[in-house]
Amino acid sequence: MRNVRSGRTQAERRAISERRLLDAAAKVIAERGTTGVSFADIAREAGCSHGLPGYLFGSKTDLLLALVDDVLKEFRVLAGPAVGAERGLPALLGMMRVFLDTLDRPYPYMRAIYVMVGEAAGAPPELQQALNVHQGAVRQMIVDELVEGVELGQVRPDVDPVAQAVVIFGIVRGVGLQSLMDPASVDVEAVTAEVLTSLTRALAADG
Repeated sequence: MRNVRSGRTQAERRAISERRLLDAAAKVIAERGTTGVSFADIAREAGCSHGLPGYLFGSKTDLLLALVDDVLKEFRVLAGPAVGAERGLPALLGMMRVFLDTLDRPYPYMRAIYVMVGEAAGAPPELQQALNVHQGAVRQMIVDELVEGVELGQVRPDVDPVAQAVVIFGIVRGVGLQSLMDPASVDVEAVTAEVLTSLTRALAADG
């Protein structure tokens, strides 16, 4: 049904409200973590009624699950222009640049996911599982580009794509956690350059 005054359907209005709440959740979680944030805090940040988060998401855990899924979608959107038509090693380096660049600008989604990962040990099992799925999806993106890089002759043929994906993801995630804990100690631009140079030297077929 379309609202005459707004010109939007109920589904469109719901999608807009969910987007506002997810944006608000990412912001407050990035600043305060998950345990210290309530539905009321998220609603206040979103500028909506306190009952709306519960109505749309059911529970705080369900909202966090939606946020984890949303972060992965947002990363794919951000990585798309950086990767462009590239495949293999150049695409992998482009993705890693995006991953690290998000640490150096006011982009709460990645920071929120780092916070949730840091709190994962005490999180509900379903949220832990969602975080594992998120991390697995990012690692698979890395694996896919490594495999294609080998096929294109860009990446050394002796590289184990699955094991290497764990290593690469561990590097960028470790940088992210250090930046989260002590931003002043991490020069993101310099670290990004070093990570990309090191990966190129370690993986390139002609390295």
